[in-house]
Amino acid sequence: MIRPLPAIVATCLAIGLGGAVAAQPPTADPVPTVMKGAKTYLSTKLVMKHVLNPAAELFWKHSGQVVDEEGVKDRAPGADDAMWTDMLNSAAIMQESGNLLMMEGRARDERWMRYAQALADGGALAMKAAEARNAEKAFEAGSAVYETCYNCHGRYIPRPANSLYKAPLPGD
Repeated sequence: MIRPLPAIVATCLAIGLGGAVAAQPPTADPVPTVMKGAKTYLSTKLVMKHVLNPAAELFWKHSGQVVDEEGVKDRAPGADDAMWTDMLNSAAIMQESGNLLMMEGRARDERWMRYAQALADGGALAMKAAEARNAEKAFEAGSAVYETCYNCHGRYIPRPANSLYKAPLPGD
């Protein structure tokens, strides 16, 4: 079982961000439109808890490096077919989760839609990397997804005034 705090710290160390990511808005591409007509069964919080977070954690578990008291540990799958399959499946869930977040009942505003699209795009890059069994590209894709998550959470999850998530966004 992965303990949440050590997993988060390891993830930050693995992708070299350590909480110092500048809060950047997603790309200036056209804003995706809200997907209407489908019934949602899970709240956004439950989509995060049961769908997106487990997939992202599993993907990140198999990418990058972790530095601890024992030294540097490479987390890339290497020749392990099962680990690459885990990464591919997780990447597909991350990609499709972007669409889940754009559905009516979950979508919030234009910035939210851009973050959701950035998540889907990051998931697509992660899928390509996993299919190609390219550890460096998987690391880059995982970093892109992490940055999107970090910035979106900084914008939409209520935090204490002194939280690192409350860095001002450009234009705010």
